[in-house]
Amino acid sequence: MSGPKKPGHRPGAQSIDRAVGLVNLVARQHDLGISLQALVQASGLDRTTAWRMLGSLQHTGLVERDADSGLYTLGAQATAWGAASLGQAALIRQCQLVMKTLARLSGDNVFLVLRVGDYSHCLHLEQGAHAVRAFQQTVGETRLLGLGVASIAMLAAQSEEAVLQHHARHREAYALEGVTLAQLLRWVQSARQRGFAYRNTAGIAAVGLHWPLGGVATAALSIGGSKTRVPLSRAPQLAALMRAQWPLLVR
Repeated sequence: MSGPKKPGHRPGAQSIDRAVGLVNLVARQHDLGISLQALVQASGLDRTTAWRMLGSLQHTGLVERDADSGLYTLGAQATAWGAASLGQAALIRQCQLVMKTLARLSGDNVFLVLRVGDYSHCLHLEQGAHAVRAFQQTVGETRLLGLGVASIAMLAAQSEEAVLQHHARHREAYALEGVTLAQLLRWVQSARQRGFAYRNTAGIAAVGLHWPLGGVATAALSIGGSKTRVPLSRAPQLAALMRAQWPLLVR
């Protein structure tokens, strides 16, 4: 006969917590992959338990293991869940009031962008008094990281090694866009030095800042408009405006 259950005891909860913890660890290293040894060390699980749980997670499609390197990354099911979540409004609801405030205070256009693996996805736009009609077309677009000011901000948050490997994976796509590795590295380095990303091209300019989302993802806000509305001299002011709203986003 089993003894009395401890207060707050939830049958099976410990196993679920451990499995979710492993998925989170894999998600944080999804770009480069993570080894079994690193997962054991980071999770505090013994090797046999971690191996067994990872096997179950592979079976469900939440993680996958590269046969050559042995490294774990997120699986197809996790990717599908992430893609499905883009259609819901939870993150937009969380950010919309801040975005409306920024659009009102700046008079310009505020974008919410989510990192999806090696890509960025524009989730939402709030337009200020100086609206740019063409910007509406960017909502719902998915672009390679580095091909937009918000995604430069997110790319700059990664290590130098991760940026180089990212470019290597998409060398041909960058070449089609006329972006060299040297250019990409300059944009990333500039964002790190300034504390924000800034780009202007074809008469349009924007400022971007990123923030961690839930410990395993990255999102970014950017404020954009015409080059005359958003010159580099005004960029620090717009970045400061976004930072002032950070406490409402990072909760």
